[in-house]
Amino acid sequence: MRRALVNSAWFVAAFAWLCLGAGAVSAQQPINLGMVYPLTGQNAEYVKHYFIAPTELAAKEANDKGGVLGRPVKLFQEDSHYDGASAVSALTKLADVDKVIAVVTAFTPLTLPQLPVAEEKHIIVLAPSTEHPDITKSKWAVRMTPTAEKGGIASARIAAKLGMKTAATISEDNEAVRITIRAFDAEFAKLGGKVLGDETFKTQDTDMRGQLTKLKALQPDALYIQVSAGRPTALLLKQLSEVGFKPKHVFANHLVEDKEVQAIGSTMAEGVIYTALAIDPAYTERFKAAFGYEPDSNAGKHYDVTNLFFEAIRRAGTADDTVKIRDAIYNFGEYKGVVGTFRFEGTGEPNVFPILKIVKDGKYVMYTP
Repeated sequence: MRRALVNSAWFVAAFAWLCLGAGAVSAQQPINLGMVYPLTGQNAEYVKHYFIAPTELAAKEANDKGGVLGRPVKLFQEDSHYDGASAVSALTKLADVDKVIAVVTAFTPLTLPQLPVAEEKHIIVLAPSTEHPDITKSKWAVRMTPTAEKGGIASARIAAKLGMKTAATISEDNEAVRITIRAFDAEFAKLGGKVLGDETFKTQDTDMRGQLTKLKALQPDALYIQVSAGRPTALLLKQLSEVGFKPKHVFANHLVEDKEVQAIGSTMAEGVIYTALAIDPAYTERFKAAFGYEPDSNAGKHYDVTNLFFEAIRRAGTADDTVKIRDAIYNFGEYKGVVGTFRFEGTGEPNVFPILKIVKDGKYVMYTP
């Protein structure tokens, strides 16, 4: 009898403890944030190092300070396989099963198909590095990068200013990239230049020497490279040397700072002028201390958009009402991030223009004509 009473008392106490514990956990339910990226294939390493890592860093920093509104941040990953249908399935799973309130994603062919589902389910799509102008036509999307045409215009202007009379382009077959190339071609022609040829390659291609050889025969003064990840940038610069193509100037985007490019040797990228956003040195040090390598502009954008999301939750005073959180982002006004100052005035468009940098003596520095 005594043993039964003791066991009964223990059961009651344990049950009460579990109830209290459950109440405490319930009061601090996590804020679920999803990530939809190609986790396999040619761009997987780049995604891991420059898209996923900065969001993980931002979440860790927030959690180390007690979370957001006192709630911990929990991250979920899904593989989009660089396929639009898979990206949609990934977002649907994150929304219905993992109950995320937002997803961080990238690449135009993967982001655009997700938007109708996000609109239906009221999921905020954070697409910080996706440049296609149609992204922010959605009332549930946010970006932290200049739109696609701005990079092309900036590159064409500096090419003309340097006296380049002819140019050629080689680019990834991607809709946002095509917008950038069209903008470059139009701006260069407007400034009196002539584009002699435009060559493209598929995202998963690894040998572009045929296209480069064709462009070499045209003998352009300038070559404009436009891609969406680091590995193809590295391959292009290496193969440019292999086919003996030596234009007076090579123009590109911030992906020349990628680890893959650094691995082939700084001489391959020496003298390349490229569009980018300035990175706060303090962030670079924090990032390098955490991961052992330096961030590029995309790593800054993904870090910034994650922290913008957290700050919007604080301003909205809720981590459950996605309409209020989205509106807090859209009406944020000036947001100072680690890659610049963004201004949100009623939409998810950040109103930012790229700067120019150059690879000089193996270092990535501001370009001054």
